[in-house]
Amino acid sequence: MQQAEVFLNSGNVEIEKTNLEKDSEIRFDINFLHSSNFKRMVKYLDSICVSPTEYLIGGLLAAMSGAVGKQVFFNITSSIKIYLNLWVILIGRSSTMRKTTSINYCKEELQRIENKSYSFFKSKLDQYELDLAELKTAKEKNQIPKPIREYFLIPSDCTIESLSDILSHSKRGLLTHSEFASFLNQFNKSYNADAKQFFTSLYDTPQWYEVSRVTKGNTILQRPYLSILAASTSDWLQEFSTESDLRSGFFARFIYIIRNVPDKKYIPLLKLRELGMRQSETYFNVREVFDFLVSIDQETPFEISDEAAELHIKYDCEGFKALLCSENETEIPFKARGIINTLKVAGLIALSDKRFLISREDMQDAINLNEKLFEPNISKLLNIELKGNEFSRKEDHIVRLIKNRNGIISRSDLLNSLSGTNAKQLSELISNLKERELIEEVHLSKDSSKRKSLHYKIKD
Repeated sequence: MQQAEVFLNSGNVEIEKTNLEKDSEIRFDINFLHSSNFKRMVKYLDSICVSPTEYLIGGLLAAMSGAVGKQVFFNITSSIKIYLNLWVILIGRSSTMRKTTSINYCKEELQRIENKSYSFFKSKLDQYELDLAELKTAKEKNQIPKPIREYFLIPSDCTIESLSDILSHSKRGLLTHSEFASFLNQFNKSYNADAKQFFTSLYDTPQWYEVSRVTKGNTILQRPYLSILAASTSDWLQEFSTESDLRSGFFARFIYIIRNVPDKKYIPLLKLRELGMRQSETYFNVREVFDFLVSIDQETPFEISDEAAELHIKYDCEGFKALLCSENETEIPFKARGIINTLKVAGLIALSDKRFLISREDMQDAINLNEKLFEPNISKLLNIELKGNEFSRKEDHIVRLIKNRNGIISRSDLLNSLSGTNAKQLSELISNLKERELIEEVHLSKDSSKRKSLHYKIKD
């Protein structure tokens, strides 16, 4: 409660990051990116949101890709087009990591645009119903076209039929869900096939895709476009992913952002509103970027500068060689997607500056994000999160307990805090953490007594 009391007694409420270098968290320093409106948006949201920076990076990219839709693309060959749709999952512990909070911040401008669009649609629908009521014959009524709603945010409770109808008319759209597992379960109940296979088929925005329906005629989707921003926990991934899932490619289509340790000091709920009441030093008009993205209504292929193309070609070739030499078969489909995602991210960074020309800086930033954030999270997902066991979870719990005690705790207090763990098991856990150089032993005197007791502290 010490941190909460500090903010309650403070006149200014602001986001304050803590120094948590001695952990296994994958962090990305946004200052490594070149100057762009994308960087400015991340820095602004980072100054007013308690969620990790990495969540905001992934969330903004997904929201921007949902806003721009299928109007902008990379024209690779006459038969290959790469669209900007991104699927992002924020993974972390429930409640403490603020996954839903980051989703809400990142989709805020799309929500505003969605609300405005719905109001316009509702007024047209009301007028349509009034006009319909004045007509007497069915022939006359059929001649009046019914207004079609344009979606920017896809309903999270949609069924296969409703989603198919939406995608058959929409040029863009972002699907958000605070618990992706429940969404897939619900979707499976409304679909006579595997929901994962349905989404996998849509990911590449095929020229057309036919959806078979029992109650209605089949629906033909032309270039169905869908971006996803969802949240989940590693426990869900362990429960719902099988070896065949990992090899089939559904999970490989996602960008994973994994954070399990908060690195921003806690702010009480009723003090959070003060963050939005003051002008941030890093304020940026996010609205202007999203208004531009949704205004793009003509098909526009990207142009790539020679320097940017050369950079990506080199990165592509080196990545392919690395895949050929990889001894981890499971990682291959995940990391292969990184080459394509790098193009998509470079395109989104350029669009944040209202450019359709990819510069060398755009490509370099996209490569840095893939190398330093996306790929490390893939390795962590497949080699740690999905293979996590009770022993590793207890290790993480011990490290958190020590940090919560200002970086040091006695052995007796630690043992009392670990329910279901005996002294022998604790010694095994401590031994492993010492080998990993996460903690060290110290002997300290207790109170005024000269007798020293064993303590554990985070290693500097």
